[in-house]
Amino acid sequence: MPFIRNAFFLIIFSCALAQGQEVFRGIVVDSATFSPMPFVTVVVKGKGTGTITTDKGNFEIKATRNDTLIFSFIGYANAEYPLFDYEPGLIRLAERKTILKTITIEGKAINPYEGMFDDENARIAKRHNRFYYSRAKKEKRKLAWLREDNIQVSTYVDVVINSTELKDWLMKKYSLSEKEYYDILAKFNEKNSQVMYYITAAELATLIKNFYARSVTVK
Repeated sequence: MPFIRNAFFLIIFSCALAQGQEVFRGIVVDSATFSPMPFVTVVVKGKGTGTITTDKGNFEIKATRNDTLIFSFIGYANAEYPLFDYEPGLIRLAERKTILKTITIEGKAINPYEGMFDDENARIAKRHNRFYYSRAKKEKRKLAWLREDNIQVSTYVDVVINSTELKDWLMKKYSLSEKEYYDILAKFNEKNSQVMYYITAAELATLIKNFYARSVTVK
């Protein structure tokens, strides 16, 4: 009869557990706004039972007074509620505070013309007279190159050298001395030598203004 006796005690034990269970109810809300929170996960700690809140934040779950409920929702800190003295009411969840590491973003000025004239500059760099060319042919080629170079630099000469309008504007805007103006211009020429002879007067003026704005800011 051991089997019957064991089965009898198992039934009594199961009934005792069932009798110890209750249905616990409540409403989960945001701790700051008290707005009902739907789809919050509610589980009995250490057990496989759980549920989620309704669209109005309501929940009900079976557990015992010895259990603890855990409430969790993305972006909110988990909350644990022991049930030994639980009474139906509001369960308040607080948003989780996330502290981000401080990062430094370093900006790099982008030259919109960078690489645009690489082929042209490469062609010019390869110009040279062959040793077997006649003297007349060599002189003719040199004159053609000189004419081409003059055409290329004409815009720069007009905007930067022949006219003082841009120079006066920059010196006044940034309170520059003549030396400071030409020091920055020298840096501009060095950095933009591959593009400044190919663009229009308006584009050149804008490129120079932007360069001065960055240079004065960081000097």
